[in-house]
Amino acid sequence: MISELAPRSPLRLLEDLAQLAHGFAAIGRPRPEVELHLAGGSLVKGRLAAVGRGDDRSGPIAVVIVPERSSPPAAAYVRIDHVAAVTVGDAAIVVRAPVPVPSRLELERQIAVRSEPLARQLGYPLEVRLASELDDDSRRAIAALVPVLYDVLGGIAEDRLGRLALGAIAIVEIGAAPLPELWKEPPDRLVLRAPRTTAEAFTALTLRPALENLL
Repeated sequence: MISELAPRSPLRLLEDLAQLAHGFAAIGRPRPEVELHLAGGSLVKGRLAAVGRGDDRSGPIAVVIVPERSSPPAAAYVRIDHVAAVTVGDAAIVVRAPVPVPSRLELERQIAVRSEPLARQLGYPLEVRLASELDDDSRRAIAALVPVLYDVLGGIAEDRLGRLALGAIAIVEIGAAPLPELWKEPPDRLVLRAPRTTAEAFTALTLRPALENLL
């Protein structure tokens, strides 16, 4: 196995691990455990949740869940240009074949599970449906988008004005595209396209203001 470990930059390695993390989460497996050794000497240890562009010009950001620090777990947001080295808890995942791509049925089950608490918040079910044609990369991208989307929708639904705004939406359609996209189609359809590249993925910080601007 050691001979199969190819040199990679921290950014490329973390992007690859983030893609694995999304695939693992979609099939109920724990996300990869990593240690990020920062240039200043600090260490961030936990499970890698996502890698994506930041909301400013600071460059790509890694999101690491650090459960040992608090309960419920805390999240560390780390600038990747500050990462000097990455330790992977299980190096075998770096050389193994990619995790299985979530099927359409698995994605629909994930959506159904997350739709129930949102429906209780809103007082009615909000239909979230998949786009018609989805290849492997598209389903991977959607698997990464689904938890972020429901976190954002749930956050908006926490207050009365947010619930009223969401009342104008009857259908949310999610698919994939080269770059993140979000638009509204009359009269009541919201369309999201998850980017197929991990570095461009929606985060709660980027998706919520974009969605609120359309409501």
